[in-house]
Amino acid sequence: MSANQVVTRSVDERLAQERPLIERICARLIHEAQRHGLPALDIEPARAAYSLRDDPFTGEAALIGLWPADGAGRKGNLIINADGSFFAEYDVLANDPANDRQFVEASTAWGRGERMGAELRMLEWPE
Repeated sequence: MSANQVVTRSVDERLAQERPLIERICARLIHEAQRHGLPALDIEPARAAYSLRDDPFTGEAALIGLWPADGAGRKGNLIINADGSFFAEYDVLANDPANDRQFVEASTAWGRGERMGAELRMLEWPE
């Protein structure tokens, strides 16, 4: 077992361990939408349902979070792997205020530990 591996016995233990990271991820997803002039997303860590799933490649438990659809149909998900890497996305489902030919599908964040990247996933409107 490597020094970076996470060993936990329950979802509650892993959730408690990862809570600060989950809060940072949610804040970054929200910030990414707002910095592009989009309305604030309502991404509350407590609204997600969490589970553990074994990674088929490493066999280690990954923490999975699923946000159910809100009143506008937006939903999201996140995965935090045992090695500390993560990926999250949350639906935006809005036109890009800066470009009427673009549709913003989702806000995404990824990284490992303190390093985090984020971007909006954009789609071009068909001709």
